[in-house]
Amino acid sequence: MTTSADHCADLRAQLATPPTIEIDTGSRSISLRSRHGLFSARALDAGSALLLRELERLPAPATVLDLGCGYGAIGLTLAARWPNARVAMVDTDIRAVEAAAENIASNQLSNADVTLSDGIRALERPLPQFDLVVSNLPAQAGNDALDQLLLDAHDALADGGALAVVAVNGLRKYLQRRLVDIFGPGQAAKVRQGSRHTVLEAAKLPT
Repeated sequence: MTTSADHCADLRAQLATPPTIEIDTGSRSISLRSRHGLFSARALDAGSALLLRELERLPAPATVLDLGCGYGAIGLTLAARWPNARVAMVDTDIRAVEAAAENIASNQLSNADVTLSDGIRALERPLPQFDLVVSNLPAQAGNDALDQLLLDAHDALADGGALAVVAVNGLRKYLQRRLVDIFGPGQAAKVRQGSRHTVLEAAKLPT
């Protein structure tokens, strides 16, 4: 007869092994360990995959910032794809940051680092200026939180730098309006729309 103690032991054994996600970056494969409860913990989500495919066409930038990096699916894929680029990642979730740090070490990605930060607030000052900022925007965050992420991205970009984000299709029109508000007319565009997600880009004009 199976007891509650047996069930508890089985659950503990199951939860002791974190999910592992294998990603082919184009130049090499990386193995990322996630944490139970993190976004898309068991597989690369469709939005991140769509964004990563779009970023393949870009020449390697010198510096990249991943806003809301999670366990590192986007940022660490780019770090492996562009070994000469410096990739900074930030997230508000300590468990995500710990997972990303472990994945940096286990995949020997010396060109990446991760910081526990609410947006760009904990980054060093003066604020580094990035050539590319990327983000998988959280669908349930609310408009104010999305606005703050977009403003953070704008402030973190170097003049002439580019923002590339992915979001669920329901947010597309709102984000297009906000990107025009923040980056200016003609500086934002829908790049690719999939069945559930849209990739949008914006460029920061030199001041």
